[in-house]
Amino acid sequence: MIKLKSREDLFAVFLSLAMVAWSASTSAQTPSAPPMPDSAAPTWSDVASWDSVHPSITKNIVYANVPILPNPSANGDPGVAGGGASTVANSPNAAPGTMDLHLDVLQVSSSKPTPVVIQLHGGGWIRGSRPSSYKTFNALLAAGMSVVTVDYRLAKDAPAPAAIGDVRCAMAWVKANAAKYNFDLSRVVVYGASAGGHLALMAAYAPASFNPPGCTDQPKVAAVLDFYGPTNLVEGLSEHGSSDFTHQWLGVEKPLFPYAPASGAAVTGDGAPALPSSRTPRWAAPNGATLARARQMSPMNYIHAGLPPTFIVNGDHDGAVDPTQDAQLKKALTAAGVPNGQDIVPGGGHGNFSKAESDKAMLLCLQFLKAQGVLQ
Repeated sequence: MIKLKSREDLFAVFLSLAMVAWSASTSAQTPSAPPMPDSAAPTWSDVASWDSVHPSITKNIVYANVPILPNPSANGDPGVAGGGASTVANSPNAAPGTMDLHLDVLQVSSSKPTPVVIQLHGGGWIRGSRPSSYKTFNALLAAGMSVVTVDYRLAKDAPAPAAIGDVRCAMAWVKANAAKYNFDLSRVVVYGASAGGHLALMAAYAPASFNPPGCTDQPKVAAVLDFYGPTNLVEGLSEHGSSDFTHQWLGVEKPLFPYAPASGAAVTGDGAPALPSSRTPRWAAPNGATLARARQMSPMNYIHAGLPPTFIVNGDHDGAVDPTQDAQLKKALTAAGVPNGQDIVPGGGHGNFSKAESDKAMLLCLQFLKAQGVLQ
């Protein structure tokens, strides 16, 4: 019997077992990284080193100016997600009825061009903004990657597919500004959690028909990091944890009960007004137009050979996005011959993992990126 002397010993054993599970779950098309002696291990493999990162940050860069479009499905006051950057006013030359979209660039010093991660926040497409703290990205920064955090139009600003087009414009901005910010365009990663995970998948998988005018010149995506993102929006329309915000973003139908003004009725945890009864449905059964748009906005609709390698992280007790969606994505990617991997968090919900589980997930992501040649 092995005796563990400290919490650090316990974490080391836990991480070793997780790495074995990752190797087993990774697609056969993904070569396993050969074992390295400790002296050859990259610095970022030591989780303790992540806290020493202090990046330079360029904030509130306008990457696009876009129209605000009516959305009959959206709650105009969905609430504010915690931990996000403050709203930035439009620039003086922004036309009425439009909004500036902003991004931040986080970097560590490097004499060579760096891999770049385009990060997309979550919030069910109805709320949220780019994170206000760089500490969320310590692991990526410690691995020598630049991080570009992106805002996009929420449901109240425009229905689908506007957010996907915004992300494609952010990708075009990255390519246009690669020399200025020392980005290596051969190592571009898209990464997001929840709705951001969905947008990361769509950014990498969806066809060029999603590209807005003026945003067609984009870098090739080298890899995708998908943290519990919805992959099948048709299923999401009928799932309790995701039905409301999926309907809101798709923007086809009106809710059965109108949203109350900000100073009106009590709101539920998703920022929507409380219903007359917990059993009262907010939405009618989806009509044909809603189902058609849901299919069009689903990453599962675009799986084919040649997609970027994809690593999936999800909890096995996710109440917002059914874990079967993650399983279906992995199965489809494997069948198509797309390199992939997965970290399933035991007992994990829709994010909010323990620090140990979060650290493990990020370390597995870095290992995956190294196996794909994104990290050296």
